[in-house]
Amino acid sequence: MTPMAIFRRRRSVALGLLLGILVGSGCRQPDGPRWNLTAHRVTGKVTYDGQPAAGVLVGLLPIDAPLPPAIPSNPRATTRDDGTFSITTFADGDGACVGSYQILLTWLPPATEGEETQTDKLLGWYDAVHSPLRLTVVAGENVIPPIEIPARKTLPEELPGIPGRN
Repeated sequence: MTPMAIFRRRRSVALGLLLGILVGSGCRQPDGPRWNLTAHRVTGKVTYDGQPAAGVLVGLLPIDAPLPPAIPSNPRATTRDDGTFSITTFADGDGACVGSYQILLTWLPPATEGEETQTDKLLGWYDAVHSPLRLTVVAGENVIPPIEIPARKTLPEELPGIPGRN
């Protein structure tokens, strides 16, 4: 083998090892969060028309926070019978990563047999287009002030004003 061929072969092996190290360092470690991200506990409570709201899906849409694939999915929770919830990102109730989020709420009625479509009881007031709710997660314990949802009968689009800003 010529000296140039030996050099090229060694360079290829070195580049392959370097690429393997770089790719491997960004992967999920066994039983640990991806990319060394840490979730911080986030809890709260949802009420509807003054009463605890059970079964509301609470989602955090990252604004300035880690997104998938850095995390398995966006942080989320479902309210318990008393309206309380604990956000989950990596493991049950572990919280969310530091950053800013929009809070999304969806409240579907219990599924009945034979029913295919369900309507959000909140009528879309707290979807990604309309929700005014924001949260900044910081290191440590994060308690969201109670989310008090008024009873509404109209869709956001039915009110006068600027669509998406009502």
